[in-house]
Amino acid sequence: MMKRKSWFLVHRWLGLVVSLQLLAWSVGGFVFSILDIEDVRGNSDRVLVEHPPLRVDRVTIAPAEATDVVHGHGIDSEITRILLRERLGATVYEFYSGEEVLCAVDARTAAYLPHISRDEAGEIALADFRPEATILSIRLIEDDAPNEYRGGLLPAYQVMLDHPDEPHLYVSALTGEVTKRRNNLWRTFDFFWMLHIMDYRDRDNFNHWLLSLMSLLAILTSASGLVLWWWRIPRRRAGSRSSAVVEHS
Repeated sequence: MMKRKSWFLVHRWLGLVVSLQLLAWSVGGFVFSILDIEDVRGNSDRVLVEHPPLRVDRVTIAPAEATDVVHGHGIDSEITRILLRERLGATVYEFYSGEEVLCAVDARTAAYLPHISRDEAGEIALADFRPEATILSIRLIEDDAPNEYRGGLLPAYQVMLDHPDEPHLYVSALTGEVTKRRNNLWRTFDFFWMLHIMDYRDRDNFNHWLLSLMSLLAILTSASGLVLWWWRIPRRRAGSRSSAVVEHS
């Protein structure tokens, strides 16, 4: 059985190793509790716009004809869904392969619409952002997306706005929709989320060995503290009894 001195050493070193992560967990929990999640997601600065009604009077070509246009542009992916919707003042057919948007075709003119333009992406971002702001930069992201856009659909435009919150709005190059809104509050939240789950690369995975190991060490630290507490109680009682005998004598 482990000696009492050894338990003290184990508890001391475990406490040293675990204390910083416990501090990160505690600070992270505090940050999560005081930040409004709508502010973090950028929804507080978002202009809520109702979807325009579908203009079926502008539909002059059938889905089959639009599909021929898509195949005529060399897209051979399996088309699993065709969606008719309003986009940037036009009624379009959107073509999907699973969850991936392939392209769009104007339902009135049969024009092939692979991407929205850079200027259109900027207009969409400014219309979506409620405060006054100007555009700093716009870039098309087709692969290797920044960490703050991890998991987002590509291709997409990153529209950086000149505003104290440093907002970055991501606009799908295929649908013209704002898919993600990022700001300084989100970056703060994301930093502490990274520390909280200890995923320092992808910041999304909490089923990994490092987090499991640190959690186990935290449990062992608590367990060793309880063992030391249990050992110290009998010693105090015994010391009290011995003192009482001496005084009585």
